[in-house]
Amino acid sequence: METLVDFLKEISQKYTSATALSISMGVRQRKWSYSRLWDLSARVSSILEKKGLVKGDQAIIWGPNCPEWVVAFLGCARAGVVAVPLDVRSAPDFVTRVMDRTSPKLAIVSRSTRAQLPREDLDTLLFEELEELMEKTAPREEDPAAAPDDIVELMFTSGTTGEPKGVMLTHRNLLSNTLGAAAMVQLKPNSRMLSLMPLSHMLEQTGGLLVPLYYGANLVYATSRQPSIIFKTLQTNHITAMILVPQALQLFMNAIEREVRAQGKEKLWGMLMGVASVMPNPVRRRLFRQVHRRLGGCMSFMFSGGAALDPELGRKWNNLGIPVLQAYGTTETAPLITTNTFRNNREGSVGKTPPGQDVRIAEDGEVLTRGPNVTPGYWQNKEATDAAFEDGWYKTGDLGLLDDDGYLYLKGRKKDLIVLANGQNVYPEDIETIINNQPGVKDSVVLGLQTESGDVSVHAALLMEDETDSDPGSVVRSANQILASHQQVQGFTLWPEEDFPRTHTLKIRKPLVLDFLTSTERQRDSQPETQNAPVAGTALQRLIASVCNLPLEELTPEKSLGLDLNLDSLGRVELLSAIEEELGARVDEEQLSPTTTVAELERLVDAGGAAQRLPFPSWGRTWWCSALRAFLQSAFVFPLMHVLYRVKITGQEQFQGLEGPLLFASNHNVKMDNPLIIMAMPTRWRRRLSPAAAADFMLPNPLWRIGAPLLGNAFPFSREGAIRPSLENLGLLLDWGWSILIYPEGQSNRNGMESFKPGAGLVAVEGRTQVVPIRVVLNKRGVFDHGGLLTRGDVEIRFGKPIVFARKAEYREATEQLEAAVRAL
Repeated sequence: METLVDFLKEISQKYTSATALSISMGVRQRKWSYSRLWDLSARVSSILEKKGLVKGDQAIIWGPNCPEWVVAFLGCARAGVVAVPLDVRSAPDFVTRVMDRTSPKLAIVSRSTRAQLPREDLDTLLFEELEELMEKTAPREEDPAAAPDDIVELMFTSGTTGEPKGVMLTHRNLLSNTLGAAAMVQLKPNSRMLSLMPLSHMLEQTGGLLVPLYYGANLVYATSRQPSIIFKTLQTNHITAMILVPQALQLFMNAIEREVRAQGKEKLWGMLMGVASVMPNPVRRRLFRQVHRRLGGCMSFMFSGGAALDPELGRKWNNLGIPVLQAYGTTETAPLITTNTFRNNREGSVGKTPPGQDVRIAEDGEVLTRGPNVTPGYWQNKEATDAAFEDGWYKTGDLGLLDDDGYLYLKGRKKDLIVLANGQNVYPEDIETIINNQPGVKDSVVLGLQTESGDVSVHAALLMEDETDSDPGSVVRSANQILASHQQVQGFTLWPEEDFPRTHTLKIRKPLVLDFLTSTERQRDSQPETQNAPVAGTALQRLIASVCNLPLEELTPEKSLGLDLNLDSLGRVELLSAIEEELGARVDEEQLSPTTTVAELERLVDAGGAAQRLPFPSWGRTWWCSALRAFLQSAFVFPLMHVLYRVKITGQEQFQGLEGPLLFASNHNVKMDNPLIIMAMPTRWRRRLSPAAAADFMLPNPLWRIGAPLLGNAFPFSREGAIRPSLENLGLLLDWGWSILIYPEGQSNRNGMESFKPGAGLVAVEGRTQVVPIRVVLNKRGVFDHGGLLTRGDVEIRFGKPIVFARKAEYREATEQLEAAVRAL
């Protein structure tokens, strides 16, 4: 096994039908097996060949994490096409400079990133259309031969404004690091990992993709970073592990502790934390079982990288029974240099090197490394390559020390690169160039200042041409309009002297500037607070002040979430989580940006509506209830139906050769049509059936709330308002192999058939399964249909030919087609 192609072929043969990738899109969860992954990557290779790409050509991959991203990347590897992954948050100017350096022949993008492509003439392939295109394309018969030293991808750092550096990574680099990491951190074949970090980040690509695939794990992708979506994904898929930057770990912990405070259980929490610190892991998990339930119940560990992990934060997670393994690496090393392991997890250390790699400390304290995982250099940049190596050792730019056991401890950066808490790198010179081009600016210095919470914020010291005529706040706001979201300046200081301190070569002495800014912040913090009348504020304002750790009186409507409140993208996610949990309102993350003000957020919350918490009982699907239901149906319900109705059944031959789950769609004109339809079905299908019942009818009535799940395994479905939770639950039932019975009319009509509701088409298309139309014909009314007291009704149940809707079918057209099929029976 010498290349990624060998790797992919071997795991596809080893794990075959096991689920490799999954994502919940629309109503259903889509899954790709390992053998399917091999087949689809061959189809992508074929698509690239048809588009004229040959071995050595480059293709941009720019979009959110999803199975299509993975298939596109692996398809490029098989075709010999060099992938150029881009962070979905990349600024257009950065994308332009990368494309100028690489001259790609294709961009594999999402709809949102395609709109930002700087070149309209570049051929594109959409993630959203890739699956359908792959189905129409035959797999490539023979891929170009791959060699260990062939370049797989160019990972461009968001380096200096003038010249981003493209790290060349070969098959040898990626495969050696994958196997080395897999030897250090073993997973189980039934592991389920949630992918949250961008796949354009090497930590996620190796640790969150290639290593789990090596062990036959299931990789789960979330459709959004919306808090409710993430927690639902954790719970639905029973996630066992995640890779997160320290800031994301802190956000999860903040959410847990915020809920503890809301319940007034701080003392109990503190006591349990103290007890857990001296208990074995199984006891810890038992003590905090409610927390584990919120995280899906199966979270066994978390992997942290990209920035330094606060030891106290690591201890908190460990006390919960979820150890955090800290690792260290760089893009140039594919990326793992050292990692802790389950057996040896030293607090404060970033661990030891994987097999086949070496680390040593230079005389000036810099961490040096070498091994088959280290890049051969930077794309078309010999000068940068030569500067990055010394006698065959890669110079990381980090300072550290090794203990006697070979564990590495980091001591900071050799240069002034700013590493944010979310793991992203910020190059000060990028920002300084933008600021210095603003009118009225004489010079500037950008540094990372540590906040009270221990995070690092981007801070600018401004030297203005004329302080009386210039507005430094306006300068920063104008610069932020140009800068990428992670580069946003979150605070500024007007330099009080005529010039910055400089060396004899006129270079700014940044350590002295940093000392001044730090001392200024201390003086500001030590000033006595003025006694003002307490400010009440709205519930949202109090929540924002709590999340941002700000006095309420400083929170004014015009303050922006980014510049004024220092909330980066993950900070905004934390705020949305708090809003949803404590205010019950749901706001889409995509509606927020660094420039969103407090007043604008107030309006979004007011318009967001309440977060739905419709109960979906699961006890009706338990083994004991299924057995009891089968007995009650055969002993009482079905005999009663035969007494009340003369029943004729036609079309049962339509079930021959069908594989479940199925979606049944019936008209609704008989009071007892639910038990009649169930009775008319073959036994195999009625045993795995779950009818949708009107939530406004089923839930308020205690009798139906128990009787519907017991006798028919029915579940509540909202007929109006926010129906997303109902649709998601319906999709889960289909994913679990339960067939669904729906009544698209929405209500009973004994005088004929009403038009189907538009939502029927959505369910039929997004259900991604065969739809069996059913027509219930009431030939004679019975006692429950306003017939005579002793009248026996006459009913005919007709099953129609199954319908398969195209994935891109219009919902309205699908509704009309489904209605026509039912009427025709």
